[in-house]
Amino acid sequence: MKKPLLAATAVVLILSVAACGKQTDDRVSGSSAPAASAPAASAPAASAPAASAPAASAPAASANPSAVQSSLAALAPFVTVDCTSGQVRKTDQPSPNGTTIGSVTGVIQPNGAPAITVATDAVPATELGVADMTEGSGAAVKAGDTLTVNYCGVGLGGKALFDSSYSRGTPATFPLDGVIAGWQQGLVGMKEGGTRLLVIPGALAYGANPPGGSGIQPDETLIFIVELAKIG
Repeated sequence: MKKPLLAATAVVLILSVAACGKQTDDRVSGSSAPAASAPAASAPAASAPAASAPAASAPAASANPSAVQSSLAALAPFVTVDCTSGQVRKTDQPSPNGTTIGSVTGVIQPNGAPAITVATDAVPATELGVADMTEGSGAAVKAGDTLTVNYCGVGLGGKALFDSSYSRGTPATFPLDGVIAGWQQGLVGMKEGGTRLLVIPGALAYGANPPGGSGIQPDETLIFIVELAKIG
């Protein structure tokens, strides 16, 4: 990736909105345990959609995600991806202090950095999964709002970090109606100061045609941790 996936033509979140898909309300069914808040992000000056986002390299995704997945499955039942370093490590179980949707668990680590744990035998999602890791106390997101967030994204199939504002050290600002459908649906109602876990099926992300060079596989389920710094 030559630019962050929220920027310019290498966009991951801001491109054409993905095809419609089915949504389920894992806001209720996703198990959630208290997690420590990530460090407060300093909001940048308001920026124009996509093109004005800071240019920085995202962590490199695996050139052969299937091979990585197979080798990880042979080592441990779960893998954890650090949202700042992109480091992938094997683990016997998800963090007991995490927030879980199906085979995916999001957690805020003791150092304040978020991480995503995925079962090595996880199957693609067919419905949108949404769960609050921490609930904010500020205003709630409405359709069409402009948001400033820190976030990271991991592919369910490749089990690799494909984009992260945490690794760049700079939050991203964008209009909610300019991002993929999974974000448009999954972030509505989220409150300022909160952190949310999203598990997005391919139909609500990039379908069969992900952005070139993004490291995202065709029809891949995408996992995000999103920390909402401010609305507007």
